[in-house]
Amino acid sequence: MHSNYTDNVSGVLEKIIFFNEETSYCIAELTTDITNKKITIYGSLANIQCGETLNLKGNWVEHEKHGTQFKVSTFTTKLPASIHGIKKYLGSGLVRGIGKSYANKIVNHFGTDTINIISEKSARLAEVPGIGKSRIKSIRDAWEEQSAVRDVLLFLQTYGVTPSQCLKLVKKYGLNTKRIIQDQPYKIANEIERIGFKTADQIALNLGFPTNSKERIHAGILHSVYQIEEKGHTISMVSELVVYTAQLLTIEKELISHQIKYLIKIKKLFEVQAFGQKNEPLGLAVQSSRYAYHESRISESINLISQSKSVLPKIKLDSAIEWIKEKSKITFEKQQLIAVKTALLNKVTIITGGPGTGKTTILRAVVDILSAKRSKIVLASPTGRAAQKLSASTNKAATTIHRLLKFDPSTGGFFYNKRNPIVCDCIIIDEASMIDAILASALFEAIPNEAHLILVGDSDQLPSVGAGNILSDLKHSPQCKVVRLEAIYRQSFESQIITTAHDILHGVSKPNMSLQSLHHLDPKVDFNFIEVEDDELMLKALLYLVRDYLPKSEAICPVEDIQVLSPMHKGNGGIQALNQALQTCLNDPLKSKERISKSDNYISAKQTFFRERTQKPLPHEIAFGTTFFRVGDKVIQTINNYDKNVFNGDMGIIKSISADGTGLTILFNETQIEYKRNELHEIQLAYALSIHKSQGSEYPIVILPLLKQHFIMLQRNLLYTAITRAKEKLFIIGSLDAYAIAVRNNKTDTRRSNLIIKLKEIYQ
Repeated sequence: MHSNYTDNVSGVLEKIIFFNEETSYCIAELTTDITNKKITIYGSLANIQCGETLNLKGNWVEHEKHGTQFKVSTFTTKLPASIHGIKKYLGSGLVRGIGKSYANKIVNHFGTDTINIISEKSARLAEVPGIGKSRIKSIRDAWEEQSAVRDVLLFLQTYGVTPSQCLKLVKKYGLNTKRIIQDQPYKIANEIERIGFKTADQIALNLGFPTNSKERIHAGILHSVYQIEEKGHTISMVSELVVYTAQLLTIEKELISHQIKYLIKIKKLFEVQAFGQKNEPLGLAVQSSRYAYHESRISESINLISQSKSVLPKIKLDSAIEWIKEKSKITFEKQQLIAVKTALLNKVTIITGGPGTGKTTILRAVVDILSAKRSKIVLASPTGRAAQKLSASTNKAATTIHRLLKFDPSTGGFFYNKRNPIVCDCIIIDEASMIDAILASALFEAIPNEAHLILVGDSDQLPSVGAGNILSDLKHSPQCKVVRLEAIYRQSFESQIITTAHDILHGVSKPNMSLQSLHHLDPKVDFNFIEVEDDELMLKALLYLVRDYLPKSEAICPVEDIQVLSPMHKGNGGIQALNQALQTCLNDPLKSKERISKSDNYISAKQTFFRERTQKPLPHEIAFGTTFFRVGDKVIQTINNYDKNVFNGDMGIIKSISADGTGLTILFNETQIEYKRNELHEIQLAYALSIHKSQGSEYPIVILPLLKQHFIMLQRNLLYTAITRAKEKLFIIGSLDAYAIAVRNNKTDTRRSNLIIKLKEIYQ
């Protein structure tokens, strides 16, 4: 119960019970100035430290379990003045080099003048026994950094800049941080991760920068180019860019057009001509320097590989084919034989086709033939799971592309590059549709010119998450030989997953079968479509499958073998809500005895399985944002971390959480990796994944919610990609109408790039 009036409270911060670094939400203990009693306070309290004096405004709240608490609406802080406060402040770990022991020694020596000594006369710290020159320097540097953070935080607190972002600013610009923000506010949008244009623009406008200033228009144009690149394009149509930027900045289009020309003149942007799939001119476009560079590297590398002499030994193809037939006991179809011969004869080969068309058989044959000739073969895929699949299908070690190239911290680039190419005679890249322009640039340049390059992928799947359309563009280049596999081989007709996937490509808008009841689930088939129309019934059916129906088989581990995929992030059918429900269902000790039954009357699954996220974490948890990570949780890495050798898409299991709640350890592919609290933005729960994140992976069992509320994301290649992730079993829970909408929507936005033009120009 809240009081209806605002109150003021001041006192010394004694203890921080819980603090979320991302949101600054804090629960703490305060000793009040007037009564000298300890009270519990909570609210958004950024960058506070024990020992500080806090002046708070807010309301008293009566909590059912925890009694009277003070809910903070606004606050100010001041450095501690009392002996007790100063000891608390310095002993909190705020300043590197000062722990509780040294805090007591320093304060006992200098008394209430301690803060002034550290701030203004740090050399006098040598008067304290045990403090030498190196420790004094460490204390002074840490104090200056903390002062800069405090100064920047106070300056930026009205702009929604988080404490962790303020710390990044200070680490980047040091004591000049505030001056740089005031003089060049748009600079931070380009140089500081997770601080966007809108935040920088808000700061700039509040500082008095004109809405039509050249700096603002340049920043707006470059931000708009970046947003278009985020949609997957490596070039931006000028007409689209002008409209996009005008809406962003709410200024005249003529001003924007003029400044685009200026950015081209100073080479911040590059002018290109855009063409459609049928080589029809689309008009004037621009390209950022980043993608102009990467597409040039790709075209040059592919051209060099394609025109250089092969290092492979001479192979009698007919004899090699007969040998592999005898060895593998497989009867090869005509298309498969053409693919094997093409890969061995040509320098750059693309093999594409859907599930069941024989790509795995072809790869195994090529690898066996080249291995018999003692050729050096390298196999890689964009993701760890795809690499594991490639290794299992060829009986030869495979790795991810990032691990193959090996990040070199000393240069900020990869160990293998143009000057130090990969040692190989032939390199095979599976799931090549996932490769974006930046990764392709690094990979192709690291391949020796004399080696063969074989790219394998399904061009009907979703394109890469990053910008570019590499596999599709290379298919249209004169340097590459393309084999498209279309026939589904006999054994694949037994799989409803495979036949359904091909039906989708041919526009069949209704699945072969559907069920109106969970009682009718057929364990003998590999595909079940469960008809439901709303998210409540969908969630109920999903939880029944993962908790009760599927684990009946002892061979199935619900966390490791079942993967839920969703078209969207938000909403009751999105991955955020599904992850929360699945975590509670599969990995919550508080709910461990609950079961989901198909005979239940569909009580509110949301009420049963959703926990209030404002609660503080339990001892077995660590909170980050609205997520409570637990030991045993399945998680996914969302960005490339070269220092940890963990990459976007890698999945792992949380093995432990530190006793003090400051970090956790995750097991990735038999390697344990430690994460500090400020690194937790790099991971997400992975009980449910977006379909985009699932690219390149196969899972024993896939469950796909498919509802009409997903309308904005429903398209053919999205549904096709999701279905082809299932290796053994597929369950779709949802609406037949939503399925039909997805199949009929084949009007995907073709990605625009300049790569085909560059490949053709360099070939001539």
